[in-house]
Amino acid sequence: MTSSPSKFRSLKGLTLEWSIQGGEPGALTLRRICDWAICGAFPARTFLFPNGEEIDLLTLHQAMRMSIGLGAPINPDVAIDILQRAMVGVAGIEAFSKRVGIDPPQSIKTLALRFGALLNKPRYQSPPDCPESAEIVARLEARWSALAAMNSLKAILVQYRGDSRASISEQADERWVCYVNLAQPSADSSKDSKIQSELAALKHEWESLRDASSVAASSESAQPEERIDLHSTGPKKRGVGRPQGSGSLESKDLVLVAEMRKGIVDGKFPSISAAAKAMAPRAGGGGTEASKEQRLRKRYSELYPS
Repeated sequence: MTSSPSKFRSLKGLTLEWSIQGGEPGALTLRRICDWAICGAFPARTFLFPNGEEIDLLTLHQAMRMSIGLGAPINPDVAIDILQRAMVGVAGIEAFSKRVGIDPPQSIKTLALRFGALLNKPRYQSPPDCPESAEIVARLEARWSALAAMNSLKAILVQYRGDSRASISEQADERWVCYVNLAQPSADSSKDSKIQSELAALKHEWESLRDASSVAASSESAQPEERIDLHSTGPKKRGVGRPQGSGSLESKDLVLVAEMRKGIVDGKFPSISAAAKAMAPRAGGGGTEASKEQRLRKRYSELYPS
C-alpha cells in the first residue's frame, strides 16, 4: 500500500527548492516568502508548527529578519527555532503560486499542476518582491509597540481604580506621561482605529483619576495641621515608597528604551543586548556600564516581553 503524499513542506525545504528553481539566493527567497505571508497572500493556517499550532506571521517575519541579518525585536535563538520548525501547507503553497503567478516547486507538482502550467505559463520561477510588505510590517510593529506600552498604562491605572481618595504622586504621573509618549506615536503609526480609541479612553480615565486626586488633596490641605512635637529628637523616618529621584531615572531609561526599540526594528541593532550596550553610556544613575546594560535590558523586556 502506497502512502499518501505529505500535505506539508518544511519552510527550510521550500526556500531551498524555490531558490534553486529561480536561481535566487536562499536569504532573498526566504525574505520574499515571509514578506508575502505578512501581506496575506497565503491562505490562513498555511504556516504551522509540527504540533498544528499556527505561527504568528509577524513573529515569523521577525525571525526571518533576524536570521538574514536585518535585525528584529526577537531573541536570535528563538528566531532560529521558529524557522527550523516552521511547516508550510502544500495547499497554501499551491494557492499562493496561482495567485501571484509563480511556478510551484517541483516536489509538489501534480499532474494537474503540470498541465495547468502548460496552458498558463507562470510569470515567475520563484517568489518575486512583495511591494506592500514594508508598509504592512511597519504598521504591525507599531501596533505591537503600542499594545506593549498600553499594557504598562493599564498596570498603573489598576493601582488607582476604585479609590477616588487615592493620591496620585508626582512620580506616578511622570511614569504615566512617559508610557503615553511611547504609546501615542506607535498607535498613530499603526493606523488601527481600535488601538487609538482604546488609548484615548485610557488617557481620559487617568485624567479623571488625577482630577479626583487633586480635589482630595485640596480637601486634606484645608484641614487643620497636626501639632508638631518640637521636643522629638529621634531621627526622621523615610516615607514608604521609592527613593527620591528613582522615578526620574525610570523616565530617562524609558526614553532610551524607545530608542532601543526603534533601532532594533530598523535593523540598526541586531539584538536587545546590542541596543542596551549602545545606550548604556547615556543611562543615568550610579554603577558600571555593565549594570546599566542589565537595567536597560530589564526595562526593555518588561515593556516588550518576548
